[in-house]
Amino acid sequence: MRRAPAAILLVGALLFLFWVLWPTGFLTVAVDGFGELRVPVRDGEKVELTWIHSVSAIPVREVFVVRGDELVLMETHNQWFAAGLGEIAGRGRTVSEDGHAVAIVDINEPADGMVLRIGSPEIHHTLIAGGFKCDLSAFAPHKRARLEVVRRPRIWGLLGRRCPDGRKS
Repeated sequence: MRRAPAAILLVGALLFLFWVLWPTGFLTVAVDGFGELRVPVRDGEKVELTWIHSVSAIPVREVFVVRGDELVLMETHNQWFAAGLGEIAGRGRTVSEDGHAVAIVDINEPADGMVLRIGSPEIHHTLIAGGFKCDLSAFAPHKRARLEVVRRPRIWGLLGRRCPDGRKS
């Protein structure tokens, strides 16, 4: 009878070890001078980057999707085509949205390894993914950040940095 509890404990420990070592997807945001944010993501999950345009002060929302080990830009949304936000021939299609806003959809452009120059605090470069929301501009204005999807053991995610503003949506 003593072997049964020991066997159950051993099986439980092995299952737990298997679970923490099993590879899973992470969106990494490597911020110069800060370290790396690690956000668990799943295949097919949406990732958003929102910000305020520095010239026209309009909100901009870029929508990415995780495809395997890659981040892919799918669409952008804004009130109008401000400086640098226009359509590029052969890159998606422009559609109208409510309130005379515009979007470029069906972009389908690989963005893994994308480098972002984080804007000043009033720009609010905010990353939203898997219940995680972090205003990068609040703690790393004018810093360089690199976004990438990687597969690592689940426990690896615990070793990264947390968003200093501590928000989870």
